[in-house]
Amino acid sequence: MEKRMKELEHDKESLQSDFEAAQGSVELMRGMAEKTRGEYLAQVQETIKIEILMGQAINVLDCEVVELRGKVTHLEVETSSLRKLNSQLAGDLESARETATTGEKKLEEAVSKLSEAKGQLEEAASSIASLTTEKNAAEASKQKLEVENADLMGVGAEALADGFELALEQIKCVLPDLDLSQFSIYHEVVDGKLIPPP
Repeated sequence: MEKRMKELEHDKESLQSDFEAAQGSVELMRGMAEKTRGEYLAQVQETIKIEILMGQAINVLDCEVVELRGKVTHLEVETSSLRKLNSQLAGDLESARETATTGEKKLEEAVSKLSEAKGQLEEAASSIASLTTEKNAAEASKQKLEVENADLMGVGAEALADGFELALEQIKCVLPDLDLSQFSIYHEVVDGKLIPPP
């Protein structure tokens, strides 16, 4: 854009120079016509021809001057338009820079939050691993307790059976004629009656 503006400025200066040169040529031609008229009064016909030719040349130069003036005006309008466009583009560029700066700040915030979330995730993973270890240890302890409980239940059942048998032996000693076959560790007493197991 700046290169185009420089080219337009150069073209304007060149046209201005041509315009000034054309004006100088017009003045020079007019001077020559006056000089020729003074020097060749006797040669009226030739002078008229020369004046006609000079007049035509002046008209052509005047037309060129008018055309150059139009081009200069057009270039001035185009230069003004380019300056406005350049100003607008500069504003758009500044706005884009501000947007980019805002985007960079948001990206930095997002990266920071992501880093924090990553740290929290690592802490959570560590906690999960620790809890998993504790859970496995608790399950192992539970299984061990269940085995110990089963062993104790077996021991308790054996002790109960031995105690029942011991009680029957004591009754047999005290009451040797009593029939103890109807008694069993598995019988229940319901409403004062001895109920065998189902």
